[in-house]
Amino acid sequence: MTHARWYVVAAVTALTAAAPAARAEKCPTRPDDPVCRPWSAVLLPTVYGNMYAPQEGGTFFGGGLEFVLLAWSDNGPAFGPSQGRIRADVGILTSSEMNAGTMVMYRMGAQVAFERNASRAFGIPYFAVDLGGLRTEELGRRWFVDGGIGVYLVHKRSAILDLEVAGLLPFKDPGTVAGVTARLALSFALW
Repeated sequence: MTHARWYVVAAVTALTAAAPAARAEKCPTRPDDPVCRPWSAVLLPTVYGNMYAPQEGGTFFGGGLEFVLLAWSDNGPAFGPSQGRIRADVGILTSSEMNAGTMVMYRMGAQVAFERNASRAFGIPYFAVDLGGLRTEELGRRWFVDGGIGVYLVHKRSAILDLEVAGLLPFKDPGTVAGVTARLALSFALW
């Protein structure tokens, strides 16, 4: 693993480990506390920056657009994860190696928080899992599954900022195409 990959993995691991513990006082703390009010949102537009480091070849950098089909926050006694998203995205990446071409990466999946009642709108760790594909002129199309961890740096109704690192496992040529992805995404509410 190159130094850049180690730095990305170390940064997300440190952020996830340093995520503050939920307040001793769980929601509801008071009736007008905005963190304790449950909400859900649909079709949130998102922009993101992405890095993909396959086993072989250069590292790819780029960005793309994501559509959050459903996002929610419920810091209460309800069963299930307190925060999460169901998403679909497409991105364009270019390689750090000369003549490697452009990559299109697309996927659909979900993020769900570790905690049931986080009682805060920041520093919330989550799991992520996706099914997707990537395409380059050289490789053609490769379907993959990825899974990883991340942290919601901010998780509010108006904006969600998250950092995620995932391991990408293709269904074909895992010795060359498998790798690590990292992304920073900003979702915002239009209404």
